[in-house]
Amino acid sequence: MSSVKENQSVRNACILVEAVAAHQPIGVSELARRTGIDKSAAHRLAVTLHHAGWLQKTPEGRWRIAPALTAVVARAGIDSLADGARPPLEALRDATGETAMLVTVERGSLVVLDVADSPHALRITAPVGAALPIRSSSALRAIAAASPPDAVDRFRRIDPGLDDDILAETRARGWALNDREITPDTRVVGAAVVDGAGTAVAAVIVCAPSTRVDGDAIERTGALVAAAAARIGSTLGDPT
Repeated sequence: MSSVKENQSVRNACILVEAVAAHQPIGVSELARRTGIDKSAAHRLAVTLHHAGWLQKTPEGRWRIAPALTAVVARAGIDSLADGARPPLEALRDATGETAMLVTVERGSLVVLDVADSPHALRITAPVGAALPIRSSSALRAIAAASPPDAVDRFRRIDPGLDDDILAETRARGWALNDREITPDTRVVGAAVVDGAGTAVAAVIVCAPSTRVDGDAIERTGALVAAAAARIGSTLGDPT
């Protein structure tokens, strides 16, 4: 056991942030009651966290988590997701011979989190951090098919082509296909990565020249992509 003593003020700040996240927007009196922290101390902590950019105060004087903290936590979660996805991506690349990527939706684009490049001289690839086209993408179709109706509505504002037939077909087979709809002679197969809370947080995609992935190869690739996405998702706990 460590001999280093914990800092009670920091510990209380952590408890307070957790309480705000669970019950926002919430007033100081309720925060004190729920956390067991003295009301004046809870107020000082809330004000300090507000100045740090982690809490926001509503016009009614209640507290909620600030977007800055949400962004920090989201980015940390994405980085952890990418770290854990590397072995499945490499295995998928080896099984298909094609480029495998982990992507997520950020601000209306598909952002590449990790890439395992195909060994072929002729390959489809993109660097980590690149923004990929999102309309008609297999990744967005897969993520939308695994999302609740309110999220689907948001995705349809990005891609009006997300019709019910496409989503139903994706759900039925467990993966989505972009068949030369964005780039000629390129097929992309994608499957959603779902965390322990049932939220589609990313997608695994395999990108290939259409001459190498057609007919039965599409079905085989789809099954492999879906298995890789499920493997990655199994490592993710419930964030709540």
